[in-house]
Amino acid sequence: MFTTRRGLLVGAAALAAAGCTETPAKIIESDDDLAAALRTARALAQAAESLGYTDVAGDHLAHIATLERLLLPDAIPEDDAGPTVTDAAALAEAESEGSAEARESCLTTTSAYAVLLGEIAASREAHAAVLA
Repeated sequence: MFTTRRGLLVGAAALAAAGCTETPAKIIESDDDLAAALRTARALAQAAESLGYTDVAGDHLAHIATLERLLLPDAIPEDDAGPTVTDAAALAEAESEGSAEARESCLTTTSAYAVLLGEIAASREAHAAVLA
């Protein structure tokens, strides 16, 4: 049986992509900063959706999907108790508070997700500026 160089490279690539390597997969441990960002994103998405700000809610839903994917081994239950938001000013205040929380986490985290937390903080602050 003759094996071509291309066939050998394709097979090696397929094995590497399938995870058949000697390097074990690393599952992240629970991260308090990511969990807090997830809880806040859920509350802000719910508040923005209830006021009809679907674009703002969509941004938070994207953050939720990313954070849930990163925290996959650890399920973070959804909290029904979010901030009571009745108008755009209250939502802007909640966004600003959420931004401050994410910014602080970005600066103090010991995990490799400081950039993600910084992007979340910037997004929330942009929402607050638009809503104000």
